[in-house]
Amino acid sequence: MRKKILLLFLFLVGFVFISSNAFAAWTQAKGHSYNQLSFSHYKTIKKFTSLGYDSNQLGGNINNLHSGTHVIPSEEFTSTKITYYGEYGLTDKITVIFSGGWDWQKTNDVQRYSDKDGPSGIGDIILGVRHKLSDNIGANILSSVQFDLKIPEAYDYGDPFSVQSLGEGQYDATTKLLFGKGFNWGYTVFSIEYKYRFENSKIGSDITFKPSDQMLLTLNGGYNAFPWLSIRGGLAYNKPVGNAEVSQGLIDHSIPPGMDWHEDVVLIKSTLGLEAESLSGQIGLAFTVKSGTQVVLSYTRDLYGRDAAIGDTFALAVAISL
Repeated sequence: MRKKILLLFLFLVGFVFISSNAFAAWTQAKGHSYNQLSFSHYKTIKKFTSLGYDSNQLGGNINNLHSGTHVIPSEEFTSTKITYYGEYGLTDKITVIFSGGWDWQKTNDVQRYSDKDGPSGIGDIILGVRHKLSDNIGANILSSVQFDLKIPEAYDYGDPFSVQSLGEGQYDATTKLLFGKGFNWGYTVFSIEYKYRFENSKIGSDITFKPSDQMLLTLNGGYNAFPWLSIRGGLAYNKPVGNAEVSQGLIDHSIPPGMDWHEDVVLIKSTLGLEAESLSGQIGLAFTVKSGTQVVLSYTRDLYGRDAAIGDTFALAVAISL
């Protein structure tokens, strides 16, 4: 069971690495670009769960599928990433987006079962496009729409019940409606998002699952404390729609007939994080080195969740606008 729970963290790690510019509502001017190279480290040793265990220590056995959300310890999982995030203005209203990087993952379970630290390599790649709808929909608020496609083809995806992979394995398509407002003292951005998650059939044609689609709300902003320093903060809330699906083949594969809860998909959904809910917060400091160049320090913490990891992310980024 410990081995299975690790996949839950992989579903959530990508969500908590909030780029300082990833939710911007503004588009790049034609021919101009925004480039960010970041180094981040994520660690978790606890999780929010709705499953009941006979012990609050590691290694406890499940004795209840509906015990209410509570916090339990989990096997340590870390992810250290170098990520490039870039935007380029095709026109003043259309910006293309790319994000990808190298991920080093480490878990106690992988060390225990296979004498390896964990996988490393290129994780999920994101391609996107942002279109500015209006410079002013009222009260000097700008609006944009953005479409992102997550591509999981840069790594091998193995059986989630026995192999740890660098990502979730299935494609995701996200549509975002963004609103931004600039002030003399800084800025604020609000985003409403819907993420459609495709079916994952990489284990086998009859062993499939589809994570729940998600509604995401984000609010972030920055305050110009000094000409050389901006204080940033944000909240990100992820709510599952509740349409996760698992095939009969996956049920038989993960919980063989005759075992407890064989036909109850609650255990599978919780184990794989197919309907995870989470709320995370971020604070950061952006230092302006020179015009168009910033160094950003940030800290992200998971504040609330259901069937979700509780982790901390520390990140250092260099952002250059050209």
